[in-house]
Amino acid sequence: MGTTETIRRPRFGALRRPAQAALCGALLAASVLPAGSQEGVRHLAGVRADSAHAARGRPERTFSREFWSWMREEARRFRELNGGPFVFALRYRISSDLAREIHQAAQDEGIDPDLAFRLVRVESAFNPRARSPVGALGLTQLMPSTARWIDRTLTHEGILVPRTNLRVGFRYLHGLIDKYDGDLQLALLAYNRGDGAVDRDLRRGRNPENGYSRRVLGVGYERYSGRGVIAQR
Repeated sequence: MGTTETIRRPRFGALRRPAQAALCGALLAASVLPAGSQEGVRHLAGVRADSAHAARGRPERTFSREFWSWMREEARRFRELNGGPFVFALRYRISSDLAREIHQAAQDEGIDPDLAFRLVRVESAFNPRARSPVGALGLTQLMPSTARWIDRTLTHEGILVPRTNLRVGFRYLHGLIDKYDGDLQLALLAYNRGDGAVDRDLRRGRNPENGYSRRVLGVGYERYSGRGVIAQR
């Protein structure tokens, strides 16, 4: 019995060592395959070099399609941001919430947002609680009599609500642009001085300009070049 065991053990060990080596090799090869690669597992032994390259090439093509799809989506988002409230928030260094309020109110009332932001900057420096010595209120510096002429339900505090103030102010400006047949200079002067004063100067052959329209529209390369109004949503 001792002799038989001595003879059999080396044979069993000789068989076990190649099996262990093969198992380790398989595990090592599997560890370097791409995650989820079934192709590599099925053809672990004897895989052709060109087949391996092809298998690696397929994920790269998929990544390329995903990458360009992502780039197109980012470009679309950038186009939407261009000219949107985010751009104006950066330009005028105001909060994104206030920029959205001004932008939305301008679009709702058919005013070009670029002109709307210029007007609010000159009128109130973007201060929702601004009050002038003559009693003008809020972001667009509405006189209470003017605000109530447009909306009779408005109270003193109601005029100071940013959304309401912007809506009424831009509606008033739009009406003045229409009255002066798209002449932004006259419309802005009427917004600042009152249309009665502007009409009186025009009847007398005087230039009603007092510097206000230049402050809003700008000069040189920064001058506003739009029509002032847009199609309402």
